[in-house]
Amino acid sequence: MFKSDQDGFTLIELMIVLALLGLILAAGWGLFSLTMKSWDVWQTRQEAEAAVRLTSQIITNELDYASFLEIRQGNHWVNNEANKLKENDRFIFVNDAGSIIISEFNGTSFVEKPLVEPKRCTVELSFSKPEKNPAGSGIYPDNILNYTITARYLDRDEAVIYSTDSSIMVSNMLPDEGVPISAISLYSQTDNCNPGDRIRYNTVFTRFEPSPPGGGFTCGL
Repeated sequence: MFKSDQDGFTLIELMIVLALLGLILAAGWGLFSLTMKSWDVWQTRQEAEAAVRLTSQIITNELDYASFLEIRQGNHWVNNEANKLKENDRFIFVNDAGSIIISEFNGTSFVEKPLVEPKRCTVELSFSKPEKNPAGSGIYPDNILNYTITARYLDRDEAVIYSTDSSIMVSNMLPDEGVPISAISLYSQTDNCNPGDRIRYNTVFTRFEPSPPGGGFTCGL
């Protein structure tokens, strides 16, 4: 039983306690929201960097054996017979969903394979052929490809998260097909070296596929 002279909490004291509790909860929620936002930004940047680096690695690996290369803008094909697609022609580009795609022509249609599918950012590709003399001589190296890969935020006015500018030497281009100046490869035409958002390439080389060494093999003996 309560004693008649036992003191309780007054309404004002309860209101003060509730107000202090509300301030503590608000501060805690604000800190939690800030932490989650920072975590989300960190995850987005990690995905963007990984997407850019993986795309760069794919481009380098794919073009290592290229015997033919050209830069294109916004399309898989041309109507011109001199640039008719060949079986096993491949394209690297960004599709409408924002994924990095390798598309291979099998003789009748295109078979697409997504390679990089970012969820937190968008990725852009740009390819160009460098001039030997930037002053405008119109002389272009036959086996150098410049490319830029840019990752942008989805909801921040497309601000850049991560970007890289790289060059690759395509050292297996064939004479009269990939290099030197050829009517077949738009890449090697001095009058058609405009930047583009995709590349078309092909190879006549058989790629080396390493396999585990056989039993009983001893290196150096």
